[in-house]
Amino acid sequence: MVRQLRLRDIGGIIVIDFIDMARSRNRDAVLKLLRKALDEDRTKTFVVEISPLGLVEMTRQNVTDGVREIMTRPCPTCDGEGVIKSEETIAIEFERRMRDLAKEIEAEAILLQINPRVGAEFTGNDARVLHAIEEETGKWFHFEGSEGLPLDHFVVLLEGDREQVLERALPFREGEEVHVEIVEPHMYSPGDAVAKVDGYIIQIKGGTKYVGEKRVVRIDEVGRTSAVASLLDAVGPAGSDVETSTDDGDDVESRPRRRGRRGGRRRSSAKAGSASSPPE
Repeated sequence: MVRQLRLRDIGGIIVIDFIDMARSRNRDAVLKLLRKALDEDRTKTFVVEISPLGLVEMTRQNVTDGVREIMTRPCPTCDGEGVIKSEETIAIEFERRMRDLAKEIEAEAILLQINPRVGAEFTGNDARVLHAIEEETGKWFHFEGSEGLPLDHFVVLLEGDREQVLERALPFREGEEVHVEIVEPHMYSPGDAVAKVDGYIIQIKGGTKYVGEKRVVRIDEVGRTSAVASLLDAVGPAGSDVETSTDDGDDVESRPRRRGRRGGRRRSSAKAGSASSPPE
């Protein structure tokens, strides 16, 4: 045991748990051998008597680097702290920057590029945080980004009127057909499910039984932070990029689907002006 203390250079307050010894002479003999072995250790130590529970408390001065310090180096990102800021903390910092931007930028709407997990802090819970900032500043904020971005990424992509920024920010249009993975049941709408594309939420009507599967859906309503979609009846084999039609009993192969702006796979393009005023 003492050899392990020296080998690992364990220092600080140390508690050693010996097996239960009913006889005091056995405890004394163990303590005597422990102190004798520690006398050969050049590092300063102090040992307390064995407690009735068979525990020995001792201290040992640490004079060299431990195994962890020898075999590792501090993280260049966090300087060895071992922790990073949470999405909530970063979102609070971004709130201040958004308020500062509102004072500096004259345009009524601003498109920001941030990590979707941070963006969810603004758009979650019916976007109450986002609405509060917009009401205070008189500006409209929209978000765009992918999971590959650092959590503290914050870039202004576009400034302009609301329609111009909204046109750029919305990932889908009404009527588009998108290939998505249904990830979980909808929390507040029984029977519905949810798909996520770079943080953008798509509520899929009647999609609960397809959770964990990839399906083709048609976008019915589009909002800044979420969309509502319907499952298509004609869904080809998993991974297929074509759809068949049974009009007049003939199978007709459609054109390949194009990939949407946020990673979804589209099969038809909708007119830009077809989207009605989006729900929040």
